[in-house]
Amino acid sequence: MVSQTVTDDRISLTQLPRGGRARVSGSTLEPKDAQVLRAMGIRPDAQLELCRLGEPCIVCVQGPGGSSCRIGLARRLAERVLVSPGA
Repeated sequence: MVSQTVTDDRISLTQLPRGGRARVSGSTLEPKDAQVLRAMGIRPDAQLELCRLGEPCIVCVQGPGGSSCRIGLARRLAERVLVSPGA
């Protein structure tokens, strides 16, 4: 029998390099904070690009049909958004 190793390539949004792109893959946010971010488009499978790391952390959220918007997040929230790089 061949064993399979599952790797978790998820990192915190704040670990992306500036200009790095990723797909949202989860979070460790409190339910209320997660709900607010979902309303802004930061939800599972959303495409993000890190524009600026700092306070606030600026991310570009890619929407359907090629639309996008930039959102400023408190660093404490951005640290708890988990992403899969290179998406």
